[in-house]
Amino acid sequence: MKKIFTFVLSCLVTVTIAIAQDKSFIVLGDIHYDLIEDHDIEWLNSKPDDVRQVKEYTKITQEIWPFFSNHLRNVALNKRNKVEAVVQLGDLSEGLAGSVKKADQMARNLVKGVEAVNMPVPWIIIKGNHDITGPGAIEAFNNHYVRMFQKQLNRKDITSANYTHQIGENLFVAFDPWEKRDDLLELLEKNLSSSDAKFKFLLVHEPIIPVNERCWHLYRSDPKKRERLLEIIAKNHAIVLTAHLHLYSVVKRDTEYGPIVQIMVNSVVRDLKRTTANNVSTQYGWRLAADRPDWQPETLAQRLKWLDDESKYVTFFKQQELPGYGFLTTNSEKNEIFLDYYSAINETPYERMCISDFYK
Repeated sequence: MKKIFTFVLSCLVTVTIAIAQDKSFIVLGDIHYDLIEDHDIEWLNSKPDDVRQVKEYTKITQEIWPFFSNHLRNVALNKRNKVEAVVQLGDLSEGLAGSVKKADQMARNLVKGVEAVNMPVPWIIIKGNHDITGPGAIEAFNNHYVRMFQKQLNRKDITSANYTHQIGENLFVAFDPWEKRDDLLELLEKNLSSSDAKFKFLLVHEPIIPVNERCWHLYRSDPKKRERLLEIIAKNHAIVLTAHLHLYSVVKRDTEYGPIVQIMVNSVVRDLKRTTANNVSTQYGWRLAADRPDWQPETLAQRLKWLDDESKYVTFFKQQELPGYGFLTTNSEKNEIFLDYYSAINETPYERMCISDFYK
């Protein structure tokens, strides 16, 4: 009987240690939280395409966001693997307020919107292009978002959207490429190498590796800077978490310094019941642009070249239209990183991937 008791106790201790090693994080892409009263309508009406977007996002904020955010809160409360934080990858707001006064109001309401979710864990948030678009938006970001970063993470030392935050063996490095400073890449290198954490994540709104016909990726017009950026990421074994394109994508790119894995998340949910992905693509290369020739045909030649050049280094690629959220789990004892991706508010993941296998 004593031997049986000892064996059971040993098993319980082993399981407890394994669970204790797990750290989980909810990962969100673009949200575009928006309230119609936060816009100068006269200013907005001069921009027809932005009017269309604002109408769409204010409706999503009113009708979808309450249910989606409540689901996320329940995930944080009820997951067996304790959730440590919510990682949000920019374009938290729609921007385009239209005046200094409205931009300040929009930022204040955005902070209230985040707090209203009543998450039991902190948010780690980065800057997106929409968050600083329109008159007064940059000032409003600096006045309200940065204070929100400080409050969420209980960190008075955060003074910009370029910062680091560590949870256990997980280092999150927020990168703001819009900050006007000459030593931006040196700062990124310093931030990524500031810790010997086992897992490092680079949080950046615009992707590093292009994944669709638009070829929007950081430093695309400055090859020297981009090569330096790739070197910094690969040498630090950082996993890129990104958004911007409203797609769910996983891509692995080789460099002479080691592989880079990029995970892109889209959280602009329009249908809470959606379970299936549209336009799934697993073939990387120039055809991503050639198959959609109507988008900016005047830049097609350049985009075909970018994709063709990049394809020489891409060894894994999957991209699809599927709004939802990611659920990252790391285990420092086993040196494992798993990604579960969920569509909308579904309880069952769309797919599960072992991200750490890409580095073997």
